[in-house]
Amino acid sequence: MKSIATKRKLLAALVGVLMISFYLVILVTVSFQNNKFHKELRQRWTSGQNYSNLFNTNSPLRDQESTNAMNSSKVSKDDRERRLPQCLIIGFSKCGTTALRAFLSLHPLIVSPLREIRYFTLRYQNGLDWYRNQMPLSTADQVTVEKSAGYITSLESLERIHRMNATLKLVVMVRDPITRLQSEYARCVSTVNVTSTHVPTFKSWCGGLSSPNVLRLVDYATPLSTVYSLFSKEQVLVLSEELLEEKPLDVLGEVEAFLGLKPGFSKTDLAYNEEKGFYCFNTSSPRYPQVKTNLVLNERTGCFGSHKGRAHPEIGDKFLQQLVSAIQPYNQRLFRLIGKTFSWAHFNHK
Repeated sequence: MKSIATKRKLLAALVGVLMISFYLVILVTVSFQNNKFHKELRQRWTSGQNYSNLFNTNSPLRDQESTNAMNSSKVSKDDRERRLPQCLIIGFSKCGTTALRAFLSLHPLIVSPLREIRYFTLRYQNGLDWYRNQMPLSTADQVTVEKSAGYITSLESLERIHRMNATLKLVVMVRDPITRLQSEYARCVSTVNVTSTHVPTFKSWCGGLSSPNVLRLVDYATPLSTVYSLFSKEQVLVLSEELLEEKPLDVLGEVEAFLGLKPGFSKTDLAYNEEKGFYCFNTSSPRYPQVKTNLVLNERTGCFGSHKGRAHPEIGDKFLQQLVSAIQPYNQRLFRLIGKTFSWAHFNHK
C-alpha cells in the first residue's frame, strides 16, 4: 500500500511540473508576440503608415507584408541568370556590328556581352556551359544578344549555331562594298609602323579586282546563301551600315520589331557628333551613366574609340570606276537574295 501511495505522489508531482512548464511556454510566446506587435505598431505610428488593420485579428496584414517583401526580393534577384543568346549578330566585319550592338544596349529588354565571344569560331572546345557563362545576367523577359562578326564567313560556325538552336534569330550588317574595302585598308595600314616606307597604296593593297582581298569583302551573297540554307529567311534580318549611321533610331526600331519587343529607344539617347560624322551616345541622356558601363567609349564625347571612324584612302577616278563595274554584279546578286536594295553612294550613278 505504501508503494502505491508513493507512486501516486510522484505521478501527481510530474503532472504538476508538466502543467507549470506548459504555462511558462505559453507566457513566453504571448510576451514575444506582443513585443513584436507593439514594435511594429510603433514603427507604423512614427512613419505615418496605416496601422488600423493591426488590431483586426482576422487580417493577415503583418504576415502578408513580410511574405510580399520576401517574394519581391526573390523576383528581383533570383530571376536573373545567365542564358544562352536568343539572337546573334553574325556579321559582316567592318559593317557597323559593334555600333549596332552598343546602341541595342539602350533597350531595357536587351542584354549582351561587352566583347566578341567568338565561341563558334575559336572557342567551341570550351563547351556550351562555358559559352552560357560568358553571357550577362538577364531576366526571363529580356533578350540576350551576342555579336561576333566572323560567324557568317564560317560554314562550320553556322552549322554549330544551327545545332545549338535552329530557331535562333540572326542579324547581318552589310555596307557599301567600296567603303568596306577602304575601311579594311585603313585598319590594316594602321598596324604598320608610321615611319615605314613600305605602306602599300590602296590600289596595290587590293591586288587586282579578282584578288582575295577584294572578293572576300564585296561578296555578301555567297555567305548569306549559306545562312539561308540552314535558317529560314524569317529568322534573318539584313541591315545596311549606312542607314545605321544616318537614321539609327529607324534601324533600332527594325531590330526591336524583329525581336518582338515593345519600343524602348528614345531620340534623346543618341546625338550627332560633327567631328566624327556619325551618331554617338548622348552624354546628357539619363540612360548614359548606365549603358557606358557595358561599352568602351570616350567619356567626354560618348563616341567609340579612335579605332572607329579612321580616315579612308582616296581612290583615283579610273580605279574607282573599275571597282564599281567589277562589284556591281555582286550587289545585284545580294539584292535579289534578300529581296530589297540599299542605296550605296559609290553605285548611285550606275
